Amino acid sequence: MNVANIVAVTRREFVTRTGNRGFIISTLLLVIAAVAIGLAPVVIRFIDRNTTETVAVYAGAADLHGDPVATLDALLNAASGTPPANGPGADGGKKEFTVEPAADPAAARQGVLDGKLNALVDIERDPTGEPVFTIYAKDPGTSRTVTLIRQAVASIAIADRLGNAGLSVAEQSHLFSAPTVRALSPDPAKQGPDGQPSPATTATDEISNFAVTFGLVMFLFLAVIIYGTWIAMSVVEEKTNRVMEIILSTASPFQLLAGKVLGVGGAALAQYLAVLAAALVATLLQGQVAALVLGDAGGISLPTGLTPGILLVFSVYFVLGFMLYAVLFAAAGSLVSRQEDVSQVVTPMTLVSTAGYLIGLYASIGIVDANASWVVALSWVPFLSPYMMLGRMSAGEAGPVEVVGTMALMVVTIVVAVWVAARIYSAGVLMYGQRPGVRRMWKALREAR
Repeated sequence: MNVANIVAVTRREFVTRTGNRGFIISTLLLVIAAVAIGLAPVVIRFIDRNTTETVAVYAGAADLHGDPVATLDALLNAASGTPPANGPGADGGKKEFTVEPAADPAAARQGVLDGKLNALVDIERDPTGEPVFTIYAKDPGTSRTVTLIRQAVASIAIADRLGNAGLSVAEQSHLFSAPTVRALSPDPAKQGPDGQPSPATTATDEISNFAVTFGLVMFLFLAVIIYGTWIAMSVVEEKTNRVMEIILSTASPFQLLAGKVLGVGGAALAQYLAVLAAALVATLLQGQVAALVLGDAGGISLPTGLTPGILLVFSVYFVLGFMLYAVLFAAAGSLVSRQEDVSQVVTPMTLVSTAGYLIGLYASIGIVDANASWVVALSWVPFLSPYMMLGRMSAGEAGPVEVVGTMALMVVTIVVAVWVAARIYSAGVLMYGQRPGVRRMWKALREAR
């Protein structure tokens, strides 16, 4: 094997791709987008720092038990996470909701239409004496504001019924206290020493773990699809220009395949790693940026699921997964002579990658059982392992033995894939004007030297 030829092809592909103006501009734009996403919590808090939604209440039923304005104010701000005090929140900022009485329902409805009010709650009684709540809002019925109001007015209705039954406000207070609810794994190893939920099993941490898993799996999925197609397009481009015939006079098909995968893949990984680094730095600096811009970190911190261990495992799966798909995308690209046909030959890899991506995500959030026998079996399929193992690790169902075992199996599969891809590539790069298909691929495998 002439390593010098592989190095020469790799250098040529890498320099050609990274020196392209479009590559540089797209990298800069992606880095800016990654920083914006990493700092999204700070940006959202900055935009919403002085935003207060105003809800008007018209109490047509004057005999309601309790003050519906004060009750709605307390319930809405408690549900939104703002201290239910009549004034600034605990951090000195404004409350998310301001609730005020409305004397004229028609004028209040016009205020909603004009944008002066976010919603109007009209409280009447039906013939049976039950309170009836009508919400007027421009937002759809499924919006967050309308949903919070629906939840709050249900408590007002219950309080009114209890008042009619003779219970005072003080006697009602304990009835609305939230019960203590614990969600524990049946595995004692996943509980704290006293049987309480361990720090890794809290609802907040579960959401954080899913967010991290979603980001990492999406990251891998996009890298495989976008840059795998990029490699296939590069092969077809050289076939279209007949450059391939000149290159093959000095380098073997295998050397050309290896150099193209390493060169184009290296350029793709360089761009993707630049984006990843920008996103990680922005995420790590969220607290400092929030303190600088907003005056305090406000609870903004690094996601608990983003640990050194998960990043190390992801890095290994990322490299192995990308290399496995990259050689197959290059071989697929050698089977066609027109760029319009690339999507046809890469569709099988795209579908397999999509299936692994979806099942991995579903396993991480519990839509599918991460410990089901069929999920465990599919986790050992090298083309699905990177996605599914990350999802199962997030769900706490994959141990070190499975992680190391699937990685080793992927290494073996990459060696086999390189051999198969090289044979397809050696026969396919000089085929012109033939439509891709299973028969053609089999012919390329048989005729390759």
